[in-house]
Amino acid sequence: MSGIYNNFFIDFSDLTPKIYPVNSQYSFLRTMTFMSDFYGEPIFYSNGCTIQNASHELMQNGDSLLPNDYRCGNESSMNFAHGGGVTLPNFSDQQYIIFSLSQYLPLSPQPCTSNRLMAHSIDMVANKGKGKVTQKGQLLQSGCFQEPSANRHANGRDWWILLGDNQQGKFYRWLFTPLGLEGPWEQVISNPTVDGYWYCGWSEFSSDGERYMVNACRTGTAVYNFDRCTGLLSNQIFLQHSTAYNDPATFSPDSKLLYNVDNVLKELVQYDLTATNVNASRKVLSVWDGTVDSFNIPSIFGFMQHGPDGKIYIWGGGSSYMHLINFPNRIGLDSDVRQRAVKLPAICFGPSLYYPRFRLGPIDESACDTLGIDNLPTALFRNDIEDTLSPLQVTFTDVSSYLPTAWHWDFGDGAMSQDTNPVHTYALPGSYNVCLIVSNAYAADTFCRQVVVGTTGIHELPVLPHAQVSPNPFSSEIRVQLPALVGVVPRFVLYDLFGREVQSAWLRDFDTYLPLSQLPAGMYVWQLRWKGVATQSGRVVKH
Repeated sequence: MSGIYNNFFIDFSDLTPKIYPVNSQYSFLRTMTFMSDFYGEPIFYSNGCTIQNASHELMQNGDSLLPNDYRCGNESSMNFAHGGGVTLPNFSDQQYIIFSLSQYLPLSPQPCTSNRLMAHSIDMVANKGKGKVTQKGQLLQSGCFQEPSANRHANGRDWWILLGDNQQGKFYRWLFTPLGLEGPWEQVISNPTVDGYWYCGWSEFSSDGERYMVNACRTGTAVYNFDRCTGLLSNQIFLQHSTAYNDPATFSPDSKLLYNVDNVLKELVQYDLTATNVNASRKVLSVWDGTVDSFNIPSIFGFMQHGPDGKIYIWGGGSSYMHLINFPNRIGLDSDVRQRAVKLPAICFGPSLYYPRFRLGPIDESACDTLGIDNLPTALFRNDIEDTLSPLQVTFTDVSSYLPTAWHWDFGDGAMSQDTNPVHTYALPGSYNVCLIVSNAYAADTFCRQVVVGTTGIHELPVLPHAQVSPNPFSSEIRVQLPALVGVVPRFVLYDLFGREVQSAWLRDFDTYLPLSQLPAGMYVWQLRWKGVATQSGRVVKH
């Protein structure tokens, strides 16, 4: 992510975000898409005009994605497409498809007369794993559009792609299946965000897939119910802005609240979508405090991104800051908005990443649940000290996926809880192995993490090398590789999904093989540990 050329990554692989500068001369503005693998390692990224691989090289055949595009190849426009950037995994291994918008003509006299929705296919097996664009610039629709977005079909496999018309109340939809793209079909329905301008109309689906919204920069936000079986919208609610030019909006992780901005990006606003009168539930959570950064750029409220940690990160309006909503599922000031919580190494103007909810499963037992796919929960949690005057009191936040219905917490000190998001107070400072088991009618999953409370051990941990565990899936053994040893001998521990230790080894070499043929097939959790504290974790699957 970047302003123009000072690029950097924000890495959430262990939930706590870390920022790494990247030596990549590549510009983003209105469009950005970034794809990682299961372990969070980069695969490719794009500004809508070209595609770069993880080595920051132009992907084979990855130039000129949008033929005859006014915004691509135009030096004055800094080579960025004007909208879109929806990336979906294809139905074959390491295959992807990107949907992006193209602007065919210059902006005057009417900017929204020549939009095009295009599709591009990527094969990451090709070119020795560096990838190849196998098809680019496939024209799907011409017209005047809002932003495209995607949502999982109720069968748990296919994808809906939805695109709002920006001149009339009409939506186009496609269904992406293993056989390709079906559609487009059209739905005529009132859309009060329509205003005929090319960069207005940010859209996205809620995390549960049941709601859809379009946020116009000049009028307000339209929220609809979405039928994941049919792809149809209904029951529109309109939330009007008090001023124009307020682009960003997003749903809360639990899909019950909506966040947008108002007063020309100076106010962060929350609505309760479960309220009888949604408009009356409007709350101003935070007002820009007037701070500008070292480049004299106002740190107002920009586009919003969901972090894997369950927080919402807000770009600081083109400045070198990000704001943070710590508990976005909470109503009002309890959501805990922190202005300028993250300092960035460069300015960032409007990097509008759009991530479909990849971890959305089927609607179990619905009429469209026809493929035998079940929601198999994946456990994950984060922990926070909300009150610095109570350093032994820890707030645990569940960020699990695939619809768990039951939670079992083991806080590592003998205490247990069945709450979804418990608060636990430890008797003594120390390091505790906390495990969460989530389950539903189909499966259970366990995630464990070392939680340090008080001050014990905080400054004693070395910076351990990043372990690579392969192959995944494995059959009879796994290989643990360390790029360097730093004067300590870490311990590798493997757990089953009930948090029971099934294998361990001290990593005294750069390359260690662990025989595991005796283990039954299934998923396992591994940790790299030093002095009883987990410094890295991951999952492996045995055939």
